[in-house]
Amino acid sequence: MNLNHLKAFEKLIQVKSFQEAARQLSVSQPAITLRIQALEEHFKTKLVKRTGEGVQLTSQGEVIYKRVKEILKLWEDLEVQFLGGEPVGKLVIGASTIPSEYILPKIIKNFKSTYPDVDFSMRISGSKDVVDWLKNRLVDIAITGEPMTTPLLYSRPIVSEKLSIIAPLEFIEEDIKQFRDLFDVEWILREKNSDTRSSLEKTIGTLGFSTELMKIVGELGSTEAVIAAVEAGLGITVVSSYAAERAAQSGRVKIINLKDFQVTRNFYFSCLEENKNLPVISAFLGFIEDSYKDHN
Repeated sequence: MNLNHLKAFEKLIQVKSFQEAARQLSVSQPAITLRIQALEEHFKTKLVKRTGEGVQLTSQGEVIYKRVKEILKLWEDLEVQFLGGEPVGKLVIGASTIPSEYILPKIIKNFKSTYPDVDFSMRISGSKDVVDWLKNRLVDIAITGEPMTTPLLYSRPIVSEKLSIIAPLEFIEEDIKQFRDLFDVEWILREKNSDTRSSLEKTIGTLGFSTELMKIVGELGSTEAVIAAVEAGLGITVVSSYAAERAAQSGRVKIINLKDFQVTRNFYFSCLEENKNLPVISAFLGFIEDSYKDHN
């Protein structure tokens, strides 16, 4: 069915006049008449009737008119979503742990204040899982550590952060001068597929060591679980500086600063290459970049 037929029907009922509908749609009055007739022939029923108060709907026309308005609204939303205008619709975000807890909540709140017609949902897992979700179209965007390079994805770094070594409050650090001095200390680490663990392993490798030299007494599945283990005195660990600073400010742990352990990593925004220009996705990326332009 031609959308112009539906638009003519909607406008006719709004203004209750063939002449006025034609004027507002910039077509001739016979053109409006033909479009209404085409709809009536299609549905095999009378849609409108002329009365002293202007054009009115028949009982069958009332049913069809309600659906026509819904169809035209859906079409309008699709055009806005894919062809420009204010971002609208739902954005499904996949995120690894640190972005989901420390970066995205404030960004989403501020974005919603600017674009209230966008709704959000978030799925959280390790970076590999999140990128797989994106490739399988289960999420619209991904905020993770460095993603794999593939022509399917459009990725760009959005914010950088440091990793921090944290220890129990009673930990004695006077004899700790460099990272190698920590190999005699018990460690609690994130699981092996986490961004934090990967960044730690890469850094240790550049120092000429490996995690095999570390006394690893536990591997846990979340940043908060690792911090809680350190707070309980089970060992030391490396976590996001966002998480370390919050835990230190709360008096739960302390941060150990070493000159030879300076780890900076990026978090990335990723979406499917074919979707990078969709208004809601490009607007969200721009919003993140504006929020962190002075952070990096």
